[in-house]
Amino acid sequence: MPPLPGPVFVARRPDRDPPETLPTAELERSIESLRRKLRSAENALLVTRFGGALLALALIGTGFVLLWLGPRPFLERLVGSRAITTTYDVFLWWSVVIVVCVVGGAFGDQLLRGRLRLARGWRHRVEELRHRLEHAEAERRRRRGDERSLRGK
Repeated sequence: MPPLPGPVFVARRPDRDPPETLPTAELERSIESLRRKLRSAENALLVTRFGGALLALALIGTGFVLLWLGPRPFLERLVGSRAITTTYDVFLWWSVVIVVCVVGGAFGDQLLRGRLRLARGWRHRVEELRHRLEHAEAERRRRRGDERSLRGK
C-alpha cells in the first residue's frame, strides 16, 4: 500500500477548542475564524431564505398563469381547432387544472419543505457560531481585564 499524501492526523483547529484552553494568539485566530464562519453561514441562510421565497412565488405565479389562460385558449392550442367551448371542454380543462394542481402542489410542497429544512439547518449553524464567538470574545475580554488588573498592581 503506497503512503498517503500529506499528514494522516491533523491537529484540531483552535476555533473548535474551548477558549479557556487556548493561548492568546490562538484565541485571536479562533475569533477571526469564527467571525468568517459566522459571516459565511449568515450569507448561506439569507440565500436559502431568498431561494425559498422565490420558489414559493414561482409556484403561486405558475398556478395563476394556468388559471388565467382558461379553457378556450388552452384547448385551441392543444387541439389546434377553433371551436366554441363546450361543457365537455370545460370539464376537460378543469380536470387538467386539478391534476396539475395536485401534482404541482405535491412537488412544490416537497421542494418548499426541503428549502425550509435547509434554512432551519443554517439558522441552527448561525446560532451555534454566534454562541461560540460570544464565548470566545468573553474569554478575550476576561483576559484583557486580568492583564489590566495585573498591570495596575
